[in-house]
Amino acid sequence: MLNPPLSLLSYDLLAYIVEHISTLRDERLHNLSLTDRAFTHLCQTYIFRSLKLGTGSATKRKIGRKLAKMKKILNDKPSFANCVRVIHIDVLHERNGWLLNDPTLINILQLLAKSPMPPHELRFGGPMSCPLTIEDPLLFVGRLTQSFFSQTLTTLHLTECKNVPLPLFLICPKLRRVRLDHVGVTEESYDEYPGEYCSSRDRTLPTLEVFDYRDSHSLVKQMIASPPRFHTPVVLWSKLRVLTLSPHEEKEMACLQPILDATSDTLEELYLTSLHVGERKQLPLAGLLNPKDLSRLRVFALYAIIKKFNEKESGALRDINIVLSKISASNQITNLSFDFSISGKHPFGGCLEQDWVGLRDEIIRISAGKPLELELETTVSLKSFQSPDVGDGTIYKRIAETTASLSDFPSICAHFWNPTCWSSGLAPFPRGQVRSRCRRICLQKLTQSCIFTNAASSYPLDDLFAHLLYREHGFAQAGP
Repeated sequence: MLNPPLSLLSYDLLAYIVEHISTLRDERLHNLSLTDRAFTHLCQTYIFRSLKLGTGSATKRKIGRKLAKMKKILNDKPSFANCVRVIHIDVLHERNGWLLNDPTLINILQLLAKSPMPPHELRFGGPMSCPLTIEDPLLFVGRLTQSFFSQTLTTLHLTECKNVPLPLFLICPKLRRVRLDHVGVTEESYDEYPGEYCSSRDRTLPTLEVFDYRDSHSLVKQMIASPPRFHTPVVLWSKLRVLTLSPHEEKEMACLQPILDATSDTLEELYLTSLHVGERKQLPLAGLLNPKDLSRLRVFALYAIIKKFNEKESGALRDINIVLSKISASNQITNLSFDFSISGKHPFGGCLEQDWVGLRDEIIRISAGKPLELELETTVSLKSFQSPDVGDGTIYKRIAETTASLSDFPSICAHFWNPTCWSSGLAPFPRGQVRSRCRRICLQKLTQSCIFTNAASSYPLDDLFAHLLYREHGFAQAGP
């Protein structure tokens, strides 16, 4: 049993420990479940939260054994079914229709259906090295229609798969979060699909709230404007709050503005931060994005590539500034995040002449005296391996000099980062992430009190944050 002081911890704190461990390797969670009975139930909750029914590169025989083992576990311990929230099916085989007809898999889904709260999230697809083509899309839709997913599915992740059937969205009325990564369709007319799979009559259409897509333009186009067989769109965009995509893929970006037009009164967070698979090029965003009608936009994050430009080009920053200039002066933006990858070599001809002053001015205009958190990260991508202080130090210094005045505005909480910060123990910002209000306040106080620069070389950033929480709010702190 637990010895003091762990035995004195409340159930909530034990649950917090398990939640933190669950983000690490699965073996650690298994080991923790064996250390003391107090952890066993909590660990099992996370161990069985995600149920992998798939496959990878295993043979059909091995897959069958794995499914049989899972079925036995659920038969012996029916309560485990109550923990499952996510079904993850990872398929590699070209001929994969058999899996959806497998009696053991069907039996497992029937066991999960008896749970008071059946799984609500489905992750389906193949590995990056071998994208999956759904062999029988009609069977795929049929199985989902017959299962609990048609009534419980709120989150759908499709990864590395082709031949995705559009009716998949129509049959899941509670769908709220969708992520598409390298996903495509082959069907255009859907004439061979049964009418009940394509009709919205007597159906509640799914209303998306969070949408993330990358290299999936063929499916996204059909979600925006469905083929004539459907009569109406298969999803509603009128309550979308969070949108994420890559700004470096032209076909993906062509789908952006129609979505923005449909979500002008609801969209709160826009992340143009996904990494495009393959060659990345900076697109002319001013012709692809107009945020002027996004009345509730709070967060705007952008990952941009700045290269050497010639006299015929206006420059990436000037193009970005045009986009920012369209944001209304009466905006509700509280967070701006820019991650600039500067490509070239010393002396970076053209890059230093980019409109950094214009970017600074637009940030000040958007803030307009209201609280605004700014994250500005710049990284030089050299063509050969050099240390951060060789060649690229000049460009970091010039950018810092141009944007330093942003710190003079008390309403702007500015965070700057470049690779030279590594020497001070400061890591880059997580791309596309927004700090919580508490973390923003603490970091702002940390910066103003100079603890950030004086202690960064001695303490990791998380330790500094914990120290400030303890000092300002009396929160418990682990370590010195």
